[in-house]
Amino acid sequence: MRDLRLALPVAIAWAALAALGPHPAVLGPGAIASGASAAAGLLLARLVARRGERPAALLRTVAVGAGLACPLLLGADAAASSALDRCDALGLLLLGETAPTEVVVTECDGAGTARSAMLLRAPDTPLAIGATAIGRCDAWLDGSRWLMVCDALEVGEPAGWASWAGTLRDGLLAASAQLPGMGGELLPGLTIGDERRVSATLRTAMLDSGLSHLTAVSGANCVIVVGAAFQLAAAIGARRRVRVAVAAAALGGFVVLVTPEPSVVRAGAMAAIALVGMVTGRRAGAVALLSLAVLLVLVAQPHLATSPGFALSALATCGLIVHGRPIAEVLSRALPMPIAALVAVPLAAQLWCLPVLVGLDASVSAVSVLADLLAGPAAPIVTVVGLAACLASPLAPAVAAGLAWIAWLPAAWIAQVAMVAQQLPAAQVPWPVAPWGALTASAMLAAVLVGQARGHIARGVAIAGVLGLVAAGTGAWPSVRLGALADWSIAQCDVGQGSATLMRHGAATVLVDAGAEPSRIDGCLTTLGVRRVDLLVLTHFDVDHAGGASALLGRVGLLVHGPVDERSEALVGELAAAGAMTHEARRGDAWELGELRVEALWPSGDEEPGNDASVAVAIDAPGGGLELVVLGDLGAQAQSRLLRAGVPSASVVVVAHHGSADQLPALYRRIGAAVGLVGVGENDYGHPTDASLRLVREAGGQPLRTDQLGTIALAVDEGGVRVWSERQAPP
Repeated sequence: MRDLRLALPVAIAWAALAALGPHPAVLGPGAIASGASAAAGLLLARLVARRGERPAALLRTVAVGAGLACPLLLGADAAASSALDRCDALGLLLLGETAPTEVVVTECDGAGTARSAMLLRAPDTPLAIGATAIGRCDAWLDGSRWLMVCDALEVGEPAGWASWAGTLRDGLLAASAQLPGMGGELLPGLTIGDERRVSATLRTAMLDSGLSHLTAVSGANCVIVVGAAFQLAAAIGARRRVRVAVAAAALGGFVVLVTPEPSVVRAGAMAAIALVGMVTGRRAGAVALLSLAVLLVLVAQPHLATSPGFALSALATCGLIVHGRPIAEVLSRALPMPIAALVAVPLAAQLWCLPVLVGLDASVSAVSVLADLLAGPAAPIVTVVGLAACLASPLAPAVAAGLAWIAWLPAAWIAQVAMVAQQLPAAQVPWPVAPWGALTASAMLAAVLVGQARGHIARGVAIAGVLGLVAAGTGAWPSVRLGALADWSIAQCDVGQGSATLMRHGAATVLVDAGAEPSRIDGCLTTLGVRRVDLLVLTHFDVDHAGGASALLGRVGLLVHGPVDERSEALVGELAAAGAMTHEARRGDAWELGELRVEALWPSGDEEPGNDASVAVAIDAPGGGLELVVLGDLGAQAQSRLLRAGVPSASVVVVAHHGSADQLPALYRRIGAAVGLVGVGENDYGHPTDASLRLVREAGGQPLRTDQLGTIALAVDEGGVRVWSERQAPP
């Protein structure tokens, strides 16, 4: 059941691919070195076997892992060497309906090929699962993964094997269109992974409560579909081979319907291997089965070696296999076994996923187990009934609508659990930043594994619990020590000569710009206890505003940016590939994040990329009073156009262009801010100028500079603005 003879070599091969994958130049030599190491290791193991079997077994495991890494690295090298960036016209097989989406490149200037890629941005032409498209695209390599942006695409009709998927997906959306509240938003996501209706508020709540995995179609959904198809075929008296064939067809159709996300690919591969085992009569252990699925997926899509979603999916499954039952048995000493089993499932998954989770976000959800316990039983009901509504929608829309109403009730329950759990004091507990946080989480997992191996798993769980409590206390310390103004709502990070402005309310956080250096913005966010950014606004793509954005990969929900040019496409692509939705801002666009409202004041849409096309935003907080206006690097001429278009008053303004002399006094008088924040460091430009500081004072405000005060945090309430600064008392 828990045979590690394949798992450990696959883990070694995966680690080698993850380490070398981001460096295309070393993939070929790495494959040769892996093959040579495998041969040498096997030879050495044979010699060492005379002295003891344990050292020989260890050498054989490492050698097999190196041997498995060789084809993985060769596959990644072949993908990286495809030279898709030299193709004038690309043919694509689309695997999704909206960009960003996975695609398979089928043609390069008329020549056939087969390469996996990610389409980050496409024109307004509707996309469809299974459709072929031809067009001119800019492609670039991100490690061993190809990313592309297409300005024009000719999209054909979906192929026969996928033509039905779009109809069913649209049918479920239509059947659930009239469902009220957050249950209606969540139903398509829980059923087929379609999150287009999920609001930013609900998405944040699902993340903070540890329930976001429910809207990412995973192994659990595949098990439900395969099991239902198998049992249905058995109920009508079909033989074993027919039952397996029906289950395989259902699995293939489900993967097409929900689109091949990393978790779906892994789960589908695992289920397919299990079905083959049922036909042949050879039953592999669950860990070996998972290992083989991971290996096959990495052969087909090498870039998934560094995909957090794929890693979390595989680790969660491994945790359930290895520790689901043992942890349930420990908990059953104090709880009834059915309840202990329900608690053990999310606890085991969380334990195995923790090293990756804290590497992505230096916090843990202390309420996720409770939230999973309450919401988990409702998820299969939504999946089964929702899929029934999806299948019924083309033939019987009224029946589909009725089924959607039935599925709405458990979906609404899950949404309510997420919203309530998010508000609990322990919804997000600080955790030490990398690498210490990941090492601590790994030590917790090791403690449980060692305890289980020695027959004292309860002791291992206790040790892991103590380590977790110590880590949580240590993680909170920087915020306690440096965050003297605990109720801050606006902060200007000290990122040197650059700008980075934060605003938060409740669980929502907005970051405008990220400075020039990833380490400085990451340090500021850590100091202020910010782990995830719901909305990142990059006002423009000068390095002093966008250079630090790489520190935010995997931590951004929505990216809003100004006009994109050649130098900025790669950055937008990287953030999108790491999970961020993207949107090019225009005046009048607005976004709701809980009770925060962010509105784009500029650009108007006619500006070329550059300073005067900076995204200027106004951010509202509860109570109706506008609190913050950020002006990017707008010069006086653009500021004049903005003033004519209309700009609101605010309590705080971020002075444009680091306090340069190119300012419009009338704009600052119109805003009338009590505080003017200036993001500035050592520079040769004379920033901030005396004139810019004077115009803030003449408008009734106090200028605060990060070069003098360090990071600045503000609390804005009915009593005015309270200020905390990092290096000295503010004026």
